[in-house]
Amino acid sequence: MAVIGINDSHDAGGALVEDASIIGAVNEERFTKRKNEVGFPSNSIRYLDRERNGEIDAIALGWIGGNALVSRIFPQHDIKRRMLWRHELDKPSRLHMHFSNLVYRASQNQNPKFLWKAIGSTISSAITSKRLGRVRKGLSEKKVYVIDHHLAHAASAYYPSGFKKALIITLDGAGDGLSGSVSVGNRGEIERLASFKASTSLGLLYGAATVACDMRYSEDEGKLMSLAAYSYPKEIKGLDEICRYDTKRMEFVSRRGTRNELLLAEYMKDHILSKNDRESFAYAVQRHAEEQVRKLVMQWVDETGVHDIAVAGGFFSNVITNSMIEHMPEVRRLFIFPQMGDGGLSVGAAMYVDFMLKGRIDYKQIESAYFGPSYSDEQIYEALKRNRNRSIRHERISDPEGVAAEMINDGKIVLWFQGGMEYGPRALGNRSVLALPGIYENREKLNLLIKKRPYYQPFASTILEEDARKLLSDYISPNRFMTSANRVRDEYYQDMIAASHIDRTTRPQILGNENKQYRELIKKVKRGTGIGAVLNTSLNKHGVPIAMSPGDAIWTLENTGADRLIIGNYLVEKR
Repeated sequence: MAVIGINDSHDAGGALVEDASIIGAVNEERFTKRKNEVGFPSNSIRYLDRERNGEIDAIALGWIGGNALVSRIFPQHDIKRRMLWRHELDKPSRLHMHFSNLVYRASQNQNPKFLWKAIGSTISSAITSKRLGRVRKGLSEKKVYVIDHHLAHAASAYYPSGFKKALIITLDGAGDGLSGSVSVGNRGEIERLASFKASTSLGLLYGAATVACDMRYSEDEGKLMSLAAYSYPKEIKGLDEICRYDTKRMEFVSRRGTRNELLLAEYMKDHILSKNDRESFAYAVQRHAEEQVRKLVMQWVDETGVHDIAVAGGFFSNVITNSMIEHMPEVRRLFIFPQMGDGGLSVGAAMYVDFMLKGRIDYKQIESAYFGPSYSDEQIYEALKRNRNRSIRHERISDPEGVAAEMINDGKIVLWFQGGMEYGPRALGNRSVLALPGIYENREKLNLLIKKRPYYQPFASTILEEDARKLLSDYISPNRFMTSANRVRDEYYQDMIAASHIDRTTRPQILGNENKQYRELIKKVKRGTGIGAVLNTSLNKHGVPIAMSPGDAIWTLENTGADRLIIGNYLVEKR
């Protein structure tokens, strides 16, 4: 039985699950070329439907009511929100923010829940079936299961983790009236133990702090985390009043009342940021968030006696917090779903419905996230032939990983396109830009030619599993998905300087045998450098989603300062 999962809110996308396995998963932005695309993911569903030859048994929708329901009825609502977040529209006046906040306060916690659920499920099923019929008529006849937002997050964390029993924690801005939940997963069943109101949201605090620093909500939170490393230790008491975890009440509490992300950002800017520099503000917000999560994890491990933790929700894109959780003495093992934000709701919803219908769970942790489209050499060649730009040339090569390794060891930057596209926000060696991590100037080159990142945002790395313990001082277990941070040993910091942050951490992909071609490339780089590591960042131009197709990769070469692309068995270079 095959289930298609759908997320039709921000970072829309789809997933295909069968017999407890993820068969395919992709986000709509890769098709439309608009980052964090919103709305119904027709292209994603069409791709997944073709992969399964139309043999789909059920549909799982990963959000019931609230903003998702409003956006299903009025699609322009979500589009406008996304444009505001991305600074594509002028910021509304304070008066308009206060007016919008009245509606926000009335609906944020979605009480009474049974009424929201009943109305949301009925309307959402009807609208989704109608839109599925436009993709393929037969899809409109499939039963639509509408899954609670944080249950879908919990399922995305638990089912791929491989844990028979796990403490499941979800945290984000808000969804279906909640900002988070605590559950226990046991032999496939998920039992919710606690939930946290959307009006007291740690994710919203962090997102609003990002907006207060003139960054983009639901997109630039990683920049705030990076900026925090540039400050001396700083504590700001006012953050406690916005959101903190109360261990006596076992919930998040606030003394400042409910505010939407824009109004809360204005409050933080006026009352907190105005009294501090940006770096100190970022540091205080980061440490405050870590402390709340530490208290939450410690209490619920003690309550349940479960030491294997699985997490999802947009808040857990914070790799420094994830590292803190992993190193807590109370935690035995930690799994972070690679598409932890709302973009991963489609997988969670589909896996939950798949288990509900079949009762089967796979107790093996996923090792890779290459769930997107792949392309043959014939398709790549056709894309090269269609390109009429005389400023590039191509040639067929027999050893792409060897050619790439030689160029990298010569200090060159290589665009690298192979195999199935990665699912989630991280490039994991199939849609990557690669360089030597030991040349500091590579950071400047990448920023100047391709990425255009601020000075405080570091690049990530891929490290061979057998080299991880040698290079990283706090290494515990292999993280395949770049979802946590590790500290580089002092003696190897210069060898990793271009892929490390000012605090000497790196965000590594620890590579085992799940990607043999990429592994061979890094092994050949190691023959020249002595360490099995490369700088790895995503194959895209600044502001554009990660490349999906050969045409996207060729476009990236042509429209950035990069000089060379290795795609399949072809070397493409600028003349």
